[in-house]
Amino acid sequence: MIYSLCYISTKRRDLLKSEINSMIETSKKRNEVKGISGILIEYKNHFIQHIEGDPVVIFELFEKIKLDSRHENVHLLHYSPLEKRLFDNWNMAHRNLDIDIHRDQQFLKCSNLLDDVIENKSFWAGIKTIELMSNLIE
Repeated sequence: MIYSLCYISTKRRDLLKSEINSMIETSKKRNEVKGISGILIEYKNHFIQHIEGDPVVIFELFEKIKLDSRHENVHLLHYSPLEKRLFDNWNMAHRNLDIDIHRDQQFLKCSNLLDDVIENKSFWAGIKTIELMSNLIE
């Protein structure tokens, strides 16, 4: 059975773009080996990440993510079974909404939902954002 896990965190203030790019490339390689798919979204000094895969594997990954010094204040939004993958073709998709919202109105909708996630740790706004993002990047 496939599970999904979604969390939000605060990026380290001095985190460099090169560090983020390196993290994404490393994640793509590791995720491919472990059968994990998902997306990492950057928005207003936050990360929101959705990962999909074996329930034990993604929960173990989340435990490692919580210890990563590139962010803090990690809040689990959901961990639940998933009927089918939303990011089947993406070992680790990445979007910086601070940039994308200026390119496309659909990404602006995502940013409005993420404002609710950031302020209220809103589970449903997080789910809606991830579903919308999966349709925008595939």
